[in-house]
Amino acid sequence: MSDLNFVNDERAARPSKHEQIVGAARKLFLESGYGAVSMDAIAAEAGVSKRTVYSHFQNKETLFGAVIGGMCEAMGGPNATALAIDESPEEVLKAYGRQILKMVLNPEALAVFRVVLSESPQFPELSQMFCAAGPDPMCGFLSDYLAELDAAGVLAIDDPTVAANQFINMVKGPFFTSLVFGVGEPPSEAEAERTLDQAVSIFLGGVRAGK
Repeated sequence: MSDLNFVNDERAARPSKHEQIVGAARKLFLESGYGAVSMDAIAAEAGVSKRTVYSHFQNKETLFGAVIGGMCEAMGGPNATALAIDESPEEVLKAYGRQILKMVLNPEALAVFRVVLSESPQFPELSQMFCAAGPDPMCGFLSDYLAELDAAGVLAIDDPTVAANQFINMVKGPFFTSLVFGVGEPPSEAEAERTLDQAVSIFLGGVRAGK
């Protein structure tokens, strides 16, 4: 019985064909970019047939979308559950800001952004998929949260979407651009926390109701 359980555990630990393909595609896209990678190369890297790849993904574009979506999920990116309307806006924004920093400072996320940045002129669908997987939901969740606070009279915000974008850029702005272009070092935890504290303070100072 124990031997059978061991075999079952071993099988459960093996990645599925879908996971193999996505993992192989992620590796090749980050190493070589989007345009230079073929479905044949992905199949070879994954150790499956090209037919198997196409049975899981219609084309390379949908596979790239799966790579981005999987990375965002694995990083535990910002989501609506982190924005509790009944908690202090200061603490909620700090917690959400930490999630934002975790996403945008991740080396693999930066590598994906570089791929999208360099190849979107030739493949504009890449930027659309990237935004749909990460930045758009990130901003959308925060925008909805800020709209709720405005409706409750806690904050005074004319355009929650603009305000959400402003907050996100205040949090990531000091680090993101230099890291994308490889001219800076990741911030220390203390430096990131100081920057986040200041961003939250400045942001809330501009949107407090009744000020």
